[in-house]
Amino acid sequence: MVDLRFATEQSPEAVAAQVQQAHEDAQREAVREFLKTPAADAAQQPSAQQPSAQGALPPPPGLVGDIARFIYQQAPRPVAEVAIVGALGLMAGIAGRQWYIPKSGLNLYVVLVARSAIGKEAMHTGIGKLILAVARQVPQATNYVDFGDFASGPALLKACAYNQCFVNVAGEIGHKFKSMATTSDPGAASLRKMLTTLYSKSGPDSFAGGISYSSQENNVETVQNVAFSLIGETTPSTFYESITDAMMRDGFMSRFCVIEYTGDRPDKNVACVEQPPQSLVERIVPIIQQAELAASTNVYQAVTLSEAAQVLLDRFEDECDNAIRNAGDDENQRAVWNRAHLNALRVAALLAVGEHHLNPVVSAEQAEWAITLMRHGTSAFLNRIRTGEVGEGSDAGREQKVLDLCREFVSLPADNKMIREYRHGSEMQESGIIPRRYLQQRTARVSAFANHPLKHTAALNMAIKTAISNGKLMEVKKDRLVEMFGFHGQAYRWFAPTT
Repeated sequence: MVDLRFATEQSPEAVAAQVQQAHEDAQREAVREFLKTPAADAAQQPSAQQPSAQGALPPPPGLVGDIARFIYQQAPRPVAEVAIVGALGLMAGIAGRQWYIPKSGLNLYVVLVARSAIGKEAMHTGIGKLILAVARQVPQATNYVDFGDFASGPALLKACAYNQCFVNVAGEIGHKFKSMATTSDPGAASLRKMLTTLYSKSGPDSFAGGISYSSQENNVETVQNVAFSLIGETTPSTFYESITDAMMRDGFMSRFCVIEYTGDRPDKNVACVEQPPQSLVERIVPIIQQAELAASTNVYQAVTLSEAAQVLLDRFEDECDNAIRNAGDDENQRAVWNRAHLNALRVAALLAVGEHHLNPVVSAEQAEWAITLMRHGTSAFLNRIRTGEVGEGSDAGREQKVLDLCREFVSLPADNKMIREYRHGSEMQESGIIPRRYLQQRTARVSAFANHPLKHTAALNMAIKTAISNGKLMEVKKDRLVEMFGFHGQAYRWFAPTT
């Protein structure tokens, strides 16, 4: 088994290689796991062939995993990550307030990042079907999910004053991030501030501050322990380009679990499950009933850790601490790891509530899955930072993006249209020669270049110059380019890493 602990002696390259191998292993396991149907419900499933699994994450254990399977199986275009985000969000919406770990409730902020047209809307439809089915027995179930759009911080706080535990299922949340990234929209700015505050207000002794207006009927009183959860979906470019350095530095982004699906459009599901199995509904009903009873009597249930789970989560906390120390002055990387351990604790506790809501104890299996989820999300986010694709980017990130594009160019198939643009493209590939035009084209829409204060061309020039200074690129003399390849533009020799 691959050891993913970020020990102080490991280089970023070694860590990246381990994470990539772990993702490939998880991809194969996910294909097997997500197609497993819970035994109790096997007779209720359609006989038609189930869809092939898409995604790199195996389902969580227990009830949350079965919720994810339903969301997956009812999706027209099923994707594991979509189903998992939906299941976690629903569980956090139900159990975020009345169950807790030390100094924290169990609310979550999760963003699903995936390309358009892969079936992200299944998260919305799956949750909706489940809540409606549960509401036939417990009408209050609909209070735990909100599909609305909050335009400002005060609007969100008013909703929390009315309903102190729910999940907001947001569509195209990347556009909301874009609005929150600027100071020109007061409503969006106040929403960002409120989201930052509410993340840590779900514990039994926490209070969310009220709002006072000149008109007293609009006032919002202080509310005790609000468990507001948020899940949303977005596309990579919309989301990553909207993130600013300020969002990273002030702790806003560290509150979010970012789960990315990098695959393509999945095959059509010809065996969609239209309604949740009754046995699944019957397992959710008593948890909501207990949440209602506990809220009415102001009683809170602690979630404890088994000895084995405690060991695993303590090790993960050490891993996060080491990663933060190794990041040095890189505030973006520090922010990614800052609350990863807390989010892992919350996820593990939610899994435990799903299994034994009257006396939840986190098992080793639940802790391990929660840690896997956090590693999956942080590694993908860190890779985006490393290649300069997050917000304004960095000089090192832009240099790395150029080098990644050099690797990409020499790896393209010989019949690729971008290779055929050059008379001797294959020969240039074999010699490790990358045309500047290729780098120009491939960075044109990368935010770290396109949004640079000095504009795209200047940002590319500086990145190339840095790579040359660091001995990773060398400009090829024009007469040699013409003589060898009949090429009259600028090009660079890429020195591929030997390890």
